Amino acid sequence: MDIKPWLALADRVRADSAYGYADFARDLVGQLTWRGAVDVATALRGHVYGHPGGNELHKAVEPLYRRLGWQQSALIACWFRDARNWPATRH
Repeated sequence: MDIKPWLALADRVRADSAYGYADFARDLVGQLTWRGAVDVATALRGHVYGHPGGNELHKAVEPLYRRLGWQQSALIACWFRDARNWPATRH
């Protein structure tokens, strides 16, 4: 996963109230599909809880977690757990 474009969007989440965690989550889905975005959110959640996994994705999202911060990372992870955000058919 190329993390660089996501770091720039993470800066927007933290600095620009017009672009928030839900926008970031929807952009993840738009670029990575539902399954890919859920994988990223799950990796972020591991960092939020202080128990990141050792696989490559968990390592790759660490800079994203640091850039977003604990609160925004937690909100993004929670966005994916809210059934109202789930697509009718998840891929």
